[in-house]
Amino acid sequence: MKKRILSLMLGAALIAGTQSTVWADVENYSDGDVHTIGVALYDPDSAEMKMFADYYRDYIEEGFPVKFIFSGKLTDSEAEKAFIEEAKAEGAEGIISFAGYADGLADIVKTCEEEEIYYALGSNTVSDENYDAVKDNPWYMGSVGPDLETVYQAGCDMAEFFLDKDARNIVIMSGGASSGNRLHQVRTWGMLNTLEEKSGLVLDKDAEELSATDKVTELADKDGNLHVTICPGYTEGGEGLDNLETVFAEGECDTVMSAFHVSSYLDKISDKEKEQDSNIMVGAIDSFTEQNFEIFKEKDSFGNAPIDYVRGKYASMAGPAFAMIYNAITGTPDAVEEDGVAVRLYQNLWTAKSEEEYIELYGYATGIYENAYSCDDLMEVIGQFSEDANPQSFKELTEASDVESVKERIFAH
Repeated sequence: MKKRILSLMLGAALIAGTQSTVWADVENYSDGDVHTIGVALYDPDSAEMKMFADYYRDYIEEGFPVKFIFSGKLTDSEAEKAFIEEAKAEGAEGIISFAGYADGLADIVKTCEEEEIYYALGSNTVSDENYDAVKDNPWYMGSVGPDLETVYQAGCDMAEFFLDKDARNIVIMSGGASSGNRLHQVRTWGMLNTLEEKSGLVLDKDAEELSATDKVTELADKDGNLHVTICPGYTEGGEGLDNLETVFAEGECDTVMSAFHVSSYLDKISDKEKEQDSNIMVGAIDSFTEQNFEIFKEKDSFGNAPIDYVRGKYASMAGPAFAMIYNAITGTPDAVEEDGVAVRLYQNLWTAKSEEEYIELYGYATGIYENAYSCDDLMEVIGQFSEDANPQSFKELTEASDVESVKERIFAH
């Protein structure tokens, strides 16, 4: 029951607390109604948000009778609630949120209840406290995304990868860890614990506390063979770039490990490589974005790809969140929820350790004919298209997000 959709990009009015909303429109079907879903983005200019939006706009709209309304930049939960109200006024029946304001979840879900519009978190985790406050609300469908243990392990794995590459002068870009970004902090925490356990790095504080430092912090092992500098701050709208310049001015560096993207400061890394006449290995816990795809195809002054390692989310991880909302708005929420209780489901991150590996995985996540979460896969867990759709099959598909499970699905088609 696949359907082809012609999509157009149209402008829309400003909403309070956001940039202008973007609307993706579609032609009417002769064989059914088109459903409207709002998508809340923390920043539509973010490479990760573009990645998810493109999957919905360029792929899901081609396979389902649906159109999406994309928010502008949402700076807090109040802005997200304003977007929900506007999307409802424009006919939206559900909201998929990538805004990340889980701490304001109860108020957001209350707004959805008042507006009678379904809500799901597209790539986020929810604490027990926040979950318990909303799990029985019929307008809240649940959350999908990597759990904190997976996020922590991402930091551990990247540190171990570069230690195996003989990293000795390491800069850790901790991003928003110092200003309350829990994901950045947990990733940095994993890096520090691994450097302590695997290479004897001496920590003057507990790794969890140290990961949230707001000061440039220098660390070493007891013999002085390993030097690690924590460089805090966002590189857009923060002190991260200034801190990195300070760190680079003080000595040589052979490795940069970032708790977030690296695209905004690759030029500074390149300048440092030229200055010290040696390569710097670069790793990022980010996403399999088009931006990183283009970066991987470039070469630095030493003939290497500017990034050596990426661990992160991928575009079609957003597929199950769509299926969750689509089930709700078409009258089969019981294909997702058991006994009316919202779900919390978890997904794996992918890892690329070379240009070739990145290109292969990027293709699985963005392909039109073969995709990690294809339209066929999603139809199997949507009640409107499959009589066998049920909470267990939805959970199994959602959590089969690792590379091997994805390959199995793709090559079985």
